[in-house]
Amino acid sequence: MTRLAAIRALYEGSLADVGDRNPYAGQSLVLAQLWMRGYMRMLRVRVNTGPAKQKYLAARAAGEQPSR
Repeated sequence: MTRLAAIRALYEGSLADVGDRNPYAGQSLVLAQLWMRGYMRMLRVRVNTGPAKQKYLAARAAGEQPSR
């Protein structure tokens, strides 16, 4: 495994869509873990910048109880 392959796996994971399969699963444990790390970063960004989080933060700042 080269450094370029590792960077590519991390980058591909961060560009994946929700529900995408790990293309490195069953091929390379290290590359699969790097892809998953990028994928988890993508999920964190989507959750923390999505409309539901913004609504929650606005309600919290206003001192309201967020609706469920």
